[in-house]
Amino acid sequence: SLHPQQKASADEKKQNRESHSKIQIISTREIADPGLRHYLSTRQIPLPVANQFCDEVVFELYGKKHLAIGFKNEGGGYELRNEYFKGSSTPKQPRLIIQKPQKELAVFEGFFSFLSFQTMVQSRIKIPVELPELQAGYLVLNSLSFFDRNRERMEKYEAVHLFLDRDKAGITKTKQALQWSSRYRDHSKAYAGYKDLNECLVSTMKAQLQQQRRKGRHI
Repeated sequence: SLHPQQKASADEKKQNRESHSKIQIISTREIADPGLRHYLSTRQIPLPVANQFCDEVVFELYGKKHLAIGFKNEGGGYELRNEYFKGSSTPKQPRLIIQKPQKELAVFEGFFSFLSFQTMVQSRIKIPVELPELQAGYLVLNSLSFFDRNRERMEKYEAVHLFLDRDKAGITKTKQALQWSSRYRDHSKAYAGYKDLNECLVSTMKAQLQQQRRKGRHI
C-alpha cells in the first residue's frame, strides 16, 4: 500500500492471514494494464525492468477478480502489489535469482527494493547513493522472517551484500548478520534517512524532476 499502515490488531492480523490464504491466481501475462503501469511509475520502476522479473497477475479474492504486479517466488506463490493492495498468495517463500554462477550474493527484503536496485544499475541514474559494482546473484526474502532460515544458503557465497530496510527490524537483522561472519556487508547506510531503497529512489527522482522544472522556467 502507498498509504501509511497502522499497527494491526490481533483480529486484523488474523483476517489478513485468512484473506491471503483465499487468494487464487487466475492468470499471468506481461505487464500491460495502464493502471499497473501508472503504479510502477509512482514507484519509479521502468516497465522493462518490471517485466524482467514480474508479471501482470489476475487473482481472485472473495469472489472478485483483481489485477496486481506479481513477483513469483520459488514455491510458485506470488507477492502481489497494486496501488491499493499489498498481499501474497501461498506458499510464501523467498526467490533466488541466479543468472550465472556467482561468488557473491545481494540480499533484499522486498521485491520493490530489488527492482529499485536493478533500476539504479540498469538506468545509470545519477543518485546520491553509492551502490557497489556487483557481479552477484540476488536473494529476495519477501519477508524478513526468512532471513535466519536462509543463513546456510547465504553463507555458501564468499560475500553477502545486505540491502535490508532501514526500520528497526531490518537494522537489527543486519547487525546480527555482521556478527555472524565477516562475509556480510551492510549497504543500507547508503540510503540512511529512507525506509528502504525504493523510497530513496522515489525521493531522488522527484527531486531531479523538480530541479529540471525550475531550470525550464529560467530558460
